[in-house]
Amino acid sequence: MKLVVFSDLDETLLDGRSYSWEAATNALYALRERSAALVLVSSKTLPEMIPIHESLGLDTPFIVENGGGIALIPSAPINSCLSPELFAMGQRIDDHVLIPLGVQYDDLVAALDDISEETGVTVKGFASMSEDEVAALTGLSLADAAKARQRGFDEPFVILDPTSEKGLRIEASAAARGITAVRGGRFWHLIGHEGKGKAVSIIIEAFRKCFGSVHTVGLGDGPNDFPFLALVDSPFLLGGAQKRFEVPEEMGRARLILRPGPEGWNEAVTTLLSELENEDAGGGGIS
Repeated sequence: MKLVVFSDLDETLLDGRSYSWEAATNALYALRERSAALVLVSSKTLPEMIPIHESLGLDTPFIVENGGGIALIPSAPINSCLSPELFAMGQRIDDHVLIPLGVQYDDLVAALDDISEETGVTVKGFASMSEDEVAALTGLSLADAAKARQRGFDEPFVILDPTSEKGLRIEASAAARGITAVRGGRFWHLIGHEGKGKAVSIIIEAFRKCFGSVHTVGLGDGPNDFPFLALVDSPFLLGGAQKRFEVPEEMGRARLILRPGPEGWNEAVTTLLSELENEDAGGGGIS
């Protein structure tokens, strides 16, 4: 059985301040020993994710901008199990192939301006921010903030003087335009695609085609992760997400890990691997 792990990055695999995964090293090593596939699923852009993907030594697909695109290494074996039609949509960008799944960025920026005017809710998106402002909000270096602003399918934004009622107004106005406003761990995001769930479903299908029997795992920390967590066999919500967000009924089977970031990630993955080993040894299934 092939183990496929789908993971959010910020405040999930990566620490929310240092952007380090060091505390998850033991779990990452254990996944490698089991020949598990690790698929990164993030709101980050392609330029942001490439160095993370490379430093983790991965050749798996990865999902950018909340599901706006799937990035591939051209030589990766899993590519042969993607549908030829989908692969043909890919755009070669340096050493990667990017499959677009969403509305283009300029249209989202314009839509956010219209939504703000219609609802009377003051917002500020990345397109309106300087690199200094993005760096201040995220803790990124100026160089990494510049990469975060190189967007194609997803406009992160903040609601100034936020309230739950303002968020609902933004969501309704976006939905009336056929797009989606979704709350992430740090920012709201305006997206013109089917979110992380659609992209993850495409990759799950490819792994099933290649390997037959797969066990899928998902790790996330916020509402923009709920769609893909609902698809996997073993979903985990990190960092006390249920205390910060309203968790929908379909997320009721997700296991809650109180510790945030790579510490919680390490706990979730090592616990699951122990249960799988117990199951393989005939000691019972996963609860």
